[in-house]
Amino acid sequence: MPIALPLDLPRLVMRRATAVGLLVLALALGLGLQRANEDIRDEVDAAMHLATLMSRLGTLAPLDDAAALASLHAMQQEAPLRHLALHIHRADGQTLLAPLPHDEPPWLAALLRLHDRLGPSDAPRRVSWLVPRPGATAWVISLDASADSERREALTNLLATLALLLLAIVGLLGVMHLNVRRALAPLATLVGAITGIERQDPQAVTRLPALPLRELEAIAAALRHLASALEEAEHRRRLLSQKLLTLQEDERHHLARELHDELGQRLTALRFDAAWLQRRLGEAAPQASDTSAADCELAEVADVVQGMAQRCAELQQDVRQLLGQLNPLGPEGAGGDAPPLPLARLQQLLAALVQSWQATPVQAAGAAAPRFELAFGAGTAQGPLRPLPPGRAEALTLPRPLLLALYRLSQEALTNAARHAQAGHIHLRLALDEAALPTTAAQLHWAVSDDGIGIADPGSAVQRGNGLGGMQERVWALGGLWHSGPAHAHATGERPGWELRASLPLPAASTDNPRPHA
Repeated sequence: MPIALPLDLPRLVMRRATAVGLLVLALALGLGLQRANEDIRDEVDAAMHLATLMSRLGTLAPLDDAAALASLHAMQQEAPLRHLALHIHRADGQTLLAPLPHDEPPWLAALLRLHDRLGPSDAPRRVSWLVPRPGATAWVISLDASADSERREALTNLLATLALLLLAIVGLLGVMHLNVRRALAPLATLVGAITGIERQDPQAVTRLPALPLRELEAIAAALRHLASALEEAEHRRRLLSQKLLTLQEDERHHLARELHDELGQRLTALRFDAAWLQRRLGEAAPQASDTSAADCELAEVADVVQGMAQRCAELQQDVRQLLGQLNPLGPEGAGGDAPPLPLARLQQLLAALVQSWQATPVQAAGAAAPRFELAFGAGTAQGPLRPLPPGRAEALTLPRPLLLALYRLSQEALTNAARHAQAGHIHLRLALDEAALPTTAAQLHWAVSDDGIGIADPGSAVQRGNGLGGMQERVWALGGLWHSGPAHAHATGERPGWELRASLPLPAASTDNPRPHA
């Protein structure tokens, strides 16, 4: 999606940065004008001080040396010269008056020393003349060119400029930091929405508020479009998975009906024939003339017929068990139009499934047969289970596809654990979670865990076709959450085992049934 120009973020940042720049420029202009006025005043004062000195020197003739020096010293303290240093000494070299020392702060003294090292100093320049004194030795008055005062002013101005520049930089950085921080604060919301897409939660994107910047709003709009497309694709994929699973269950239902109608009837006819043969053999036994030979032959035939009848009964029982596995919900199958079934029916089916596995002598070579266990109650996905309130399992109804999915998950998981895990204990757990009602939908938490050898490479195990991929697809088609991993991830010195978990939401209609009081 193209972003319309001009962009909001650069304009926002530059607008406030320009305001700070203009403020600093105005401040620099004001300080510069003030400094120029001070420099002009200092230059004029220096010229007047030099004129005063010249005038004072012209009036020293009537005064004695002490009075003249005191007058010059007082003038030097009241009006020091600028860029000049006054020296007075006798013709014999005795110093009478020297420039006053400057009391400089340490930082300025350090800067002056640094400047002396970096820049070569000019050759000294001096103007001297002889002033005769009445009754005494003449004075030599010297004016030396001094750059110290100018250097002090230049360095002070440089420091003031640097301080102003630093203030401008700090102000600009502060404004830019504030602008960028405020402008990019919604990025945390966008990152959360992207994380929601990664967790397959498109609602995190649809809950995005309107963002203050055009750029961020464009990103949010693209994320909303992406979430909508992903949700639509997932919806279509879920429908396709449901259709495939429905076709699979319909095929099983059709196969079960064919077995019941064709094979069941033929087995029943065989049992009737075997019963008729047994009855006829019983009637023919007393009429045999040769009792010794006839009795032996009839006894052998009766044993064979009895064995045939027993084999037919066992085969008919195996067919019934196979029909129960193919169509556990009965003749009405798993169609969407079929009436829902109570949760208690699922409990009965799982108990029968666990019992059938417990009665089946399935074990690995050199190992004991595994022990199967079923836990059923109310609770969360991994917390302790509590008994359901009386009548709750009968009052709560489940859609047949959901009930059948839980049965198929249990059937496949128990088969894999019993045949491949080499486990000593296999645990099937089903928990009804209604603690969050009425704010959120109730859930059924299903889990199968064992203490076996685990799965070294789950990805390869799925590709080998051990049912994990189909189980995950079945859970996903019903809008549930799926987990597959070691049952004891942090265990040491023992087999890790394996655990399969699924959390399936219950339809709203399933939770509308009145609950009996505990």
